[in-house]
Amino acid sequence: PSTIKHLPLVLHHRGTGRPVPAKATALPNPWNSSPPNCTIIIPTHNRRDLLETCINSLKAADYPDLELLVIDHDSDDPDTIVYLDRLAGSGIRVVPCSGPFNYSAMNNKAVGLVQSELICFLNNDVEALDASWLSIMARQAIRPEIGAVGAKLLYPDRTIQHAGVVLGINGGAGHAHRYQQDDEPGYFGRPHLPQFVSAVTPACMVVQREKFLAVEGYDEAAFPVAFND
Repeated sequence: PSTIKHLPLVLHHRGTGRPVPAKATALPNPWNSSPPNCTIIIPTHNRRDLLETCINSLKAADYPDLELLVIDHDSDDPDTIVYLDRLAGSGIRVVPCSGPFNYSAMNNKAVGLVQSELICFLNNDVEALDASWLSIMARQAIRPEIGAVGAKLLYPDRTIQHAGVVLGINGGAGHAHRYQQDDEPGYFGRPHLPQFVSAVTPACMVVQREKFLAVEGYDEAAFPVAFND
């Protein structure tokens, strides 16, 4: 008896039988004819190798009304400059941006140059692995109760980099399920299910333009680089 401690709250309970993890199901098509137009905004600086891989992977997207906008921050690598010129000649918008690096200001500037209903913020080192990625994210983004939509992102070794941001990690916020193998179910399959989380990363984030403007975009003064998303 002396070793027994009384806990005033229930720590865990469940009914009979072992619960079964949920499985992801496809959302029905929410648009009558075609999906809303979308602009993918890609900030970049040099590193043609990353940007070219990213752009090439986007060409396979099954999204019918898509615009690419590359916002270039003072690239001075000759090979990158040649590639950016080639992109501009192929119909992809390339917008120069100079001055101190401010990720928030770059993206805010880019949003001000487009009128698309949907905006996709994308890092230049992301490679799309599935042609339907944008269609799936867009179907979530147009739901009125949803702010921004993030994607599950993997490291090159197929471990999870991002599957939602949760509060409380290291006293702040951090990526859930980080470094878990993508072929592992994890906690009740949660890394592989659509879900509500505290935040997502704009390494790949889709949001309706009107919602982005309603919160006045990114905070250029307080968060020029880290935590702007």
